[in-house]
Amino acid sequence: MAQVDQASDDSDAIEIKNDALTEKRALSRVERQLNDDELKHPGVQKMILDRLHVAENNISTLERFRAAYYDVKSKLAVAESSSKRVASLDALQSAALGVGCLVLGYLPTAWGNWPLTFVVFFGGVGLVGGSVWSKWSNK
Repeated sequence: MAQVDQASDDSDAIEIKNDALTEKRALSRVERQLNDDELKHPGVQKMILDRLHVAENNISTLERFRAAYYDVKSKLAVAESSSKRVASLDALQSAALGVGCLVLGYLPTAWGNWPLTFVVFFGGVGLVGGSVWSKWSNK
């Protein structure tokens, strides 16, 4: 079987321009290894100092980004923890409401039987207590 080469169809591709500032440095294609005699020239030393200055500026910018990253990361961890707490309290409130409603719905059947009436009473206390505790904890 003959293999058919297919070219990609870029006719409907959207070209995206890179708006990032790219600095083109002078002498970027010059050989970078220098011997001792070349390093003694003031021009070479000034170019090395210029590159060092640019590198230090880049490092300080990246350090600010790193500090901001860890600050946001710690705030995110606190927010996720708070979100889990609120979700668990919401589940507790829903369970207390469900059990309380079931127990209160069982009240007419248990009215003549005192032990069942006490169970219903404690279920109602659990319903009200769970709802109040959940609402108080979410403030």
